[in-house]
Amino acid sequence: MDFVQKFERTLRARYHHLKTELAKIEHLIDAFEKGAKRGAKVRRSRLSAAARKKISMAQKARWAKTRKAKAAKR
Repeated sequence: MDFVQKFERTLRARYHHLKTELAKIEHLIDAFEKGAKRGAKVRRSRLSAAARKKISMAQKARWAKTRKAKAAKR
């Protein structure tokens, strides 16, 4: 084998190695970007049971008032 063929084989091996490494890096970048998007959680405020009950009772009172007004119109 002459020098040119050895050099070509070495270059092809190096090219394959670099291409594999680049694919790994791109995969890591994609995973990081997806993880960053997924990990950016928006915190929602949570209502206590008492607060939910107050809201529920207020809404039921509004509905009762509306029903009463409709019944009075008939």
